Amino acid sequence: MFRLSTAERRFALTSFAVKVAIFWLAQLVVCVLDPRRLVCGVVEKGFLPCLISFAVMDFLVIPQLRRRWDH
Repeated sequence: MFRLSTAERRFALTSFAVKVAIFWLAQLVVCVLDPRRLVCGVVEKGFLPCLISFAVMDFLVIPQLRRRWDH
């Protein structure tokens, strides 16, 4: 049930990497230039909770939804 195929693993890793990169870009670029932006409030709440939620969605939830959609 929780085993991912090669294609699912590649999709999950790519999606996870993109989300982490966007998070870091928001933190390092946007908030340094203008800390009053709305996204900075989200970024300041912490990296670990976002990392955990990204991992759960990409490696557990989305593959299950894609499997059900395909059937």
